[in-house]
Amino acid sequence: MRFGNVLIVALLLGLTSAALGQRQKLSVGDRAPGLDIDTWVKGEPVSIEKGKVYVVEFWATWCVPCRKSIPHLTQLQEQYRVDGLTILGISDEPSEKVSTFVRKQGDRMDYAVATDRRNSTRRAWFDAAGMKGIPTAFIVDRKSQLAYIGNPLDEQFPVVLSQVIKGRYDPKLLEQAAPMLTAARQARKWKNWRLASRHFDEVIRLDGRVFAEVALERFEMMIVDMKDPAAAYAYAEGELIGGLFRKDADALRQLASKITLNPKIKKEHRDLEVAEGAAARALKISGSADPKSLATMALVNFHQGRIDAAIDLQAEAYFVARPRKKSDYERVLISYQNAVARLPGSP
Repeated sequence: MRFGNVLIVALLLGLTSAALGQRQKLSVGDRAPGLDIDTWVKGEPVSIEKGKVYVVEFWATWCVPCRKSIPHLTQLQEQYRVDGLTILGISDEPSEKVSTFVRKQGDRMDYAVATDRRNSTRRAWFDAAGMKGIPTAFIVDRKSQLAYIGNPLDEQFPVVLSQVIKGRYDPKLLEQAAPMLTAARQARKWKNWRLASRHFDEVIRLDGRVFAEVALERFEMMIVDMKDPAAAYAYAEGELIGGLFRKDADALRQLASKITLNPKIKKEHRDLEVAEGAAARALKISGSADPKSLATMALVNFHQGRIDAAIDLQAEAYFVARPRKKSDYERVLISYQNAVARLPGSP
């Protein structure tokens, strides 16, 4: 083979390798790699399984930003533990050094911690994604696909994690829906209700769970902008409570709260019976041990004037809430109790 031909082949092979390298870069939407752990420093051994949500963070004991992320990750682990979240911090340092650091952190670092085996996990995740600095966190959704790659201290990180936990995050669908959502919101601004409704419905049909908040946006457009409460509540009861949201307790709670509290909705347009129906269905789905659904039912009862019932429901929510969340429910409970004290004729 002549030198010129050899050079051409070499160039082609180089270009092919570069193209393959670009295609093989680990990105959001890709399947999560496996784990190759040397030592489990804290917590039980973890493997990536479908049906669960994971945060895999690469960190080091010497990294100052990593130390700042530790209490943040501990808080998220506590908040979403019952929802199936597992947080795992992986260091490439010697296990003795990591163990000493973790031991000193105590409850501040209350999630699984491990050391990497010859940097193999770091290469499969961190290097493959082209990341350069730590801390770097990967969110893995219930399909074992990557939903986020970046700094766990970024403001977008907890937003994405919350949506992943609720099953409302799909980057490919979000990208597909973006132009339709833009068109819907522009049509809403122009008061072209038919066009806005059509585009909103196109988005919702892509995935009702992922775009539940778009359905709530459509409801708000009908009751606030169009000033058509009859059509809005027909949509809420028929399409949402009885259809799209029928198995979605979180979306039902959002609908009940929106009807009850949204300041854009006029007082005379608040149908608290519809709100109560949404809250009752959410409570039926999630069960009597769910403080969020109990508190939503209490909220609706309070605004219906049934303050004693609201107090009882909020007290139940307080008692079943996790210890670190009890103060949130207690504040609302006290506000309901104070409302009783302000009633005419109260002792």
